[in-house]
Amino acid sequence: MKLIIATIKPFKLEEVREALTAIGVRGMMVTEIKGFGSQSGHTEIYRGAEYAVNFVPKIKLEIAVAASMADQVIETIAKTAKTGKIGDGKIFVLDVGQAIRVRTGETDADAL
Repeated sequence: MKLIIATIKPFKLEEVREALTAIGVRGMMVTEIKGFGSQSGHTEIYRGAEYAVNFVPKIKLEIAVAASMADQVIETIAKTAKTGKIGDGKIFVLDVGQAIRVRTGETDADAL
């Protein structure tokens, strides 16, 4: 099993969700986050005063899938979230040692 963690631009969330659902992803966790990388923030004007916004809003997706499906999920996220501009995001892939569905007690692949 693999845990795929992806950061994407907020306006891409629905498009990515639809694409993942279409390939058979049955669930994901979504978190609103702030961060910086190459984009490194920007300046905004509020009530006539200019100030720096050092952290940029992003969406973090966490998706647990069977190892056989991981490459397809990664490719789908990368293709769907891409705008070609700085700040499109990143994808990380981790091994999952164990998964348990709390309601039924199912484990590993059955719990996904």
